[in-house]
Amino acid sequence: MRRLAGAFGRFGLLGLVSFAINLAVTAGLHEIAGLAEEFAYAVALGVVLVTNFAACRLWVFPDSAGSVVGQGFAFLLSSFGFRGAEYVAFLLVHTLGGVHYLLTILLVTGVSTVVKFLHYRFLVFRTGRGPLPAGR
Repeated sequence: MRRLAGAFGRFGLLGLVSFAINLAVTAGLHEIAGLAEEFAYAVALGVVLVTNFAACRLWVFPDSAGSVVGQGFAFLLSSFGFRGAEYVAFLLVHTLGGVHYLLTILLVTGVSTVVKFLHYRFLVFRTGRGPLPAGR
């Protein structure tokens, strides 16, 4: 349990760094470059994707079993699913709901953090040997 708590703490810290990167890229592209909030946010998600895989593999879950390629592929697919869901949530809350884009980013990112941690820890960067048992 202590190891899980440590990993969650590191994941949380990574989340804060990712949030700062996401916020800076989104705001910079919108406020300075004049891009639409929706496009700026999509670009920021791509930047954060690359950063997060490296940090999860090397720092958050350093004792994970599995190949870089296998984990990279699983992380990529998972991340596309999560990022897609986050982007849809952003569009619903900001574009349709009228909530300010910066507050929307905070809300969407906060809700997804716990779900992503559990998914990454127990499926993508899990410890142990061999494949997942059949049916899971």
